[in-house]
Parts: sequence; C-alpha cells; structure tokens
Amino acid sequence: MYDKHFDKILYFINTYQKLINCHIVDFITENLWMTCLPETLRLELEKSELNWITWAENDNFPMLNNFIKLTKSLSLQSCSIEINSEDFTNTLPYINNSNKCIYKNIKIEFINAKKLHEVVSLGNIIGEIAAKTNNLVIDAGAGKAYLSTFLAENHKVPVLAIDSSQLCSNGAICRQKKLQKKLMLSPMLVRYVVEEINDNTDYIKMIKQNFCSWNINKNLILTGLHTCGSLTDSIIRTFLSTKDINILCIVPCCYHLTNETFNKKISFSKNARMLAQQSVEKTIKNEFVPSSLFYRAILQVIFHSLGIYNAKVGRGGPLHDFPSYALWAFSKIEIDLEKIPSREKLMDTFQLYAHLIKKFNIFQMLRIHIGLVLEAAIMLDRMIFLQKSNQCSKFAILRLFDPMLSPRRYGIIAVK
Repeated sequence: MYDKHFDKILYFINTYQKLINCHIVDFITENLWMTCLPETLRLELEKSELNWITWAENDNFPMLNNFIKLTKSLSLQSCSIEINSEDFTNTLPYINNSNKCIYKNIKIEFINAKKLHEVVSLGNIIGEIAAKTNNLVIDAGAGKAYLSTFLAENHKVPVLAIDSSQLCSNGAICRQKKLQKKLMLSPMLVRYVVEEINDNTDYIKMIKQNFCSWNINKNLILTGLHTCGSLTDSIIRTFLSTKDINILCIVPCCYHLTNETFNKKISFSKNARMLAQQSVEKTIKNEFVPSSLFYRAILQVIFHSLGIYNAKVGRGGPLHDFPSYALWAFSKIEIDLEKIPSREKLMDTFQLYAHLIKKFNIFQMLRIHIGLVLEAAIMLDRMIFLQKSNQCSKFAILRLFDPMLSPRRYGIIAVK
C-alpha cells in the first residue's frame, strides 16, 4: 500500500523538479516564473487577476485547481495509510481513550502553548501504551525532557531520557526538582543520560545502568518528540536491530538536516527538504507570504550586480521598508562600505521590481503546496523501510497535532 502511493509521489516530483529544487531568492535573477512553471499553468495564471488566498475556489483557473487538488491528494492527510489519533484504537486495541489525561496547571509555567499541545497529545498515547503493557519508555532526543516528565508524572511510567546536550539535561533535572518540591511528589521515575544518539547507541546498556531492577523482556518503547534530521533514521534502525524494543512512536522534524533516504530511488535536495517544512495551513490562515522573502529576492539582484554570489544573510532584519532591510543584510556580510548603495538607490531598485510581488507570492504558494507532497515522500520513505524489514506486525502514520500550533504533526508508529 505504501509503495503504490510512493510511486505516484515519485512521478509528481520528477514532473516538477525545477519548481521543487529552485531557490526562491533567485526568483528575479534566474527568472523562475518563466523557467520553472509549466507553460499551460503559467499562461493561465497570467491571463487575469488572481487572489492567491482564495484561488482554489476560482473556476476560471482549471489548471491551477487541478494542481492544488493533486498536491492535496498526494499529501499524507489524503492517504488511506494515515490515521487520526482519535482512530488509534484500530491500530492498538488496548488504547481506550488517548485524550483522558489533562496536563496539570502547575506545569504550564514551564512550557509554551505549542510544546504543551505536543507533549499532551503524544504523551497520552505513549503513556497509555506503557502503563497498560508495563513498558519502560526511552525518550530519544529528550531535550528539556518535557515529554519524559509528563509521562512519569501523569502516567507513572519509568522513562530513560537521552539527549546530547548537558545543558538541556541539567535544566530538566533542575525543573524536575522544583516540581517535586512544589507538588510534594515521590521520587521521580525519570533518569537522564547525556550522550550523542546514533545507529550504534546501546539503549539496553543505558537501561541496565539506570534501572538496575528493570526486567528487560521485549517491554521497551522507543519514542521521540520532534526528532531532528538524521536522528529519526538512527532511531528507526536501532528499533529494528534491538529485539527488546517492541514499540516505536516518533514524530520527525527538521527534514532539511539530513540528505539521506532509505529508498535509493529518490534523493532530496536541501531546497526540497526546506520546502517540506512549509505549512500550507499557517500561510493561508495568516494570508501573507513573508515580505522578507521578496526583499531577499530583490537583494539578490543587487548582490549579483556587485559580484556577490552565495551570500547568506540569515533570518531577521527590519521589514518596514526595503532599504532598511538591505542595509541590515549588508551589515551581515563582508563588503567594502563604499560599495553599499545609498538608500535612494536601494529604493529605486525596489520600485523597479515591485510589480513582480503578485507573481512572486503565487509562485511561492505553489511551492508551499508542493511541500505537502515532499513531506509525504520523506515520511513514506521511512514507512516503506519499516514495512520491508518484515519485523513489524503493525505500522502507521499517525496524525497527532493541530497544524496551526505544530506544523510537523505526523508521527510514525510501529509494533513488532
């Protein structure tokens, strides 16, 4: 079932390679509107005024509507292989109510709304599984150990929290001591380990060192909330190679921090992986494409005119007008001060290209919709690897979070 959908995605990616792999900062310098859009779609978009916010409702643009429908049909949410957390009982029958725990108000002071939502949503699922099956939880890439703490305090399950940052571990231990004192809790069930996680990480050894009395017998759950980049792939490999880890439930993120795939039929450029990070829901809700992107595209013209290529200015900068943004950007790179254009010249350049902003926004929105397909490709690459291992009795892509709060909302669950 995964292979069939994956093949459709591969065909789409091959068809729209130019649009996927281009960099938006080159919109003007490389004339991306002309070189990356299919001609029929481009001509349709050029023939009349179009409001990109409501374009899907406009019957005058059949090519555009077909394109949007296609990206949505290839996304994870439109696939029969993706399940909602409310339907999780069909995957693991012993989970009765994944939303019954409520995060205690006393802990809200230590966590923002986004992280709170993520911890509660994933934590209740993991906690239910662990409590009912007497499993110990391994929280890989635990960070500040919000998930680990939630599991221990709300579901009373033991957790091994692993992170490569000593600073994060110290902060988690300090916060846990404060909570213990404030709530008069019994000794905590979380143990912290500072170690870099890779394909060779020995989770069993860590458990024996930190939970000496734990009887290891295929009763371990490996989880991770927003495991970054290649950490996701290392966790999947270790899950398959460690017989006593029986359940995997991770939420990947930071697709751009790795360039490997399990399926050698496909590879992703960094631009493609960055595109997979985009959120259609948030962009449409906010009703704007960040002005910094268009400013950066105009700045690229100026850079090239000065013989500056591959300049990296990063995020930030004032956005109230282009000259202020450009001068901020120049301050971020090494350049002779006499070469920097005056504010007047910078404004003249902006006005020369200001008419392109409509096309620019439409072009970027097309790419953001493609991000849905790219995210599906990255996730399915991992699911197919699990499927072909022939070690899993059940596996699914689990929709966990509200996309307005947490765009990286999909989890991977597998049971041996």
